Amino acid sequence: MIDAAWAPAIDAASAAPLTVVIGPSDAGKTTLVTALASALFDRGFSVAIVDADVGQSVLGPPTTVGLGRLNRRIEHPGDAELIAMAFVGTTSPAANLTGTVVATGRMVARARAHGIARVVVDTGGLIAGDLGRALKQAKIDLLDPDLVVCLERADECETVLRPYRATARPRVVRLAPSAAARARNAEMRRRYRDDAFARYFAGSRRIVLDLRSAVLKRPALFGGQPLSAEKIHEASAVVGDDVIWAERRHGDTAVLTRTALTATATRHPARVFEPGPVVAYALDDLVGTLAGLDDAAGETTGLGIVRALGLDPPSLELETPVAPETIAVVTISRTKF
Repeated sequence: MIDAAWAPAIDAASAAPLTVVIGPSDAGKTTLVTALASALFDRGFSVAIVDADVGQSVLGPPTTVGLGRLNRRIEHPGDAELIAMAFVGTTSPAANLTGTVVATGRMVARARAHGIARVVVDTGGLIAGDLGRALKQAKIDLLDPDLVVCLERADECETVLRPYRATARPRVVRLAPSAAARARNAEMRRRYRDDAFARYFAGSRRIVLDLRSAVLKRPALFGGQPLSAEKIHEASAVVGDDVIWAERRHGDTAVLTRTALTATATRHPARVFEPGPVVAYALDDLVGTLAGLDDAAGETTGLGIVRALGLDPPSLELETPVAPETIAVVTISRTKF
C-alpha cells in the first residue's frame, strides 16, 4: 500500500508517460517507485521501472542500470521482469557521471521501444553538492520527464529543481519521506553489493575470448597496427619496465606494461614511438576487474571478471555466467572485484 501522504503522486504519474523519482539516500525512493509502478499497473497501464541506482541495483547486478517490466503487481522492483541492462562499470555515479546518465537514457529508450506506456525511473541518493546537482539535472535534461517526484526531509531537492520552476516541463511533486524508511550505513550498503555480486556470479565458469573476433572497447587494444618486437624492447629499456605490447592507433600509440607507469615514465616511450602521444595501460590494472559484456546488437548481456589477458593470439580470460558465443564487445572497468 502506498503511504497516504504519497497519494498525490499516483494521479500525477497516471498522466505522465515518464516519471523520475529523486531524493537523498534512505528517503524511501525505492518504496515509492514500487508503489507507483504497482498502482499504475492496477490502473491498466503497461509499466516499466528503470533502476538507475548503480550502487544498490535491484534490477540487474550493481554497476548496471536495469530495465524491468511489470507482469503483475510487485512488492519490490526486483520482482519486475528484467528485460535489459546497461553497464556503467562503477558502483558510484560520481566515478562515471556521463556513463550513468547515458545508461539511464538508453534504458528509458528501450522501454519506449517496447511500447511501455508508463516508465518510472528510480535514482540513487547522490543529490547534494555540485556533483549531485549536475547528475540529477543531467538526467532530467536528457530524459525530459513529464513528472519529477522529489522526496525530501527539508529542501534537499531545491537546488536541483529550481531551474525548472521557469519552464513548462517537468511537472514537480514534492513529498515527505516515508515514516517506514530506514537508514543504511556504508557497511550495510557494501554488504548488499557483495551479496548481490555473489548471487550474480554463482555458477559462473571460466571462458577464453579470442580478441580477433570479439572487440575490446575499453581499453581500446588490439585494434591498431602491432609494433615490432624490436620497438617494444627499445621502449622497455627506456621506461625500465616490461612493455609487453604496443600498437599504433589513429593519433597515438597504445602501450601495455605489466605494472602501471608513473606519469613521467609514460612520456619516455614517446621518443621511441614518434609521432604522437603514448597511452599506457597496465596488466595489473586490468586483471581482477569487472567487465561489461555486450552482444552483437550492442546490448549488455551480463558481467565478467577479468582473470587473464593473452597476447599470442590476443585473448581475454573471463569468469562469467554469460555464454561466450553471445559476447561481441567487452568493456573493462576500473572496478576491482
